[in-house]
This record gives sequence, C-alpha cells and structure tokens, in this order.
Amino acid sequence: MQQRVYSIVSRILNVPLRSIDDSSSPDSLKTWDSLHHLQIVLALEEEFGVQFFVVEIGALQNVGTIIAILQERTGADGHSDA
Repeated sequence: MQQRVYSIVSRILNVPLRSIDDSSSPDSLKTWDSLHHLQIVLALEEEFGVQFFVVEIGALQNVGTIIAILQERTGADGHSDA
C-alpha cells in the first residue's frame, strides 16, 4: 500500500518518487496545492476502492496520515504493496 500511495502522490504532484516519504505534505512539496490535493483524493479513492468522508479529506495532510486512514478503511497492512 505504501508504494502505491507514494506512486500516486508522485504522479499527481509531478515530483520524483524518491522525494516522497511518510512526512511529505503541502508544506514540503511546492506542487501540493488544493487542486492537487483533490486530485490525490480522487486517485486514492479509485485505486483503493474507497470513498473518503469530508472530515477525512481535511485530515489527509501528509502521506503518513493518508496511509494510516487507508489502512483503517481497507484493513490492509500500510507497508505492504497489496
């Protein structure tokens, strides 16, 4: 899951995959603005077959939190690629 999330964030923000880690956020990545945030949310929903609640969308402020919320929603291990 972790690598899939990293890949989505990297692709949407048009930054190298190696620049993404759990602490990556709008504060550390210049291209992570409100429009890209929504694109990330939509891509994650499609990739993982989930729909985020409004309160969750606001909480998705860094990659580590994204993985934690996805793990809760899917019951998957956040660090596996499954």
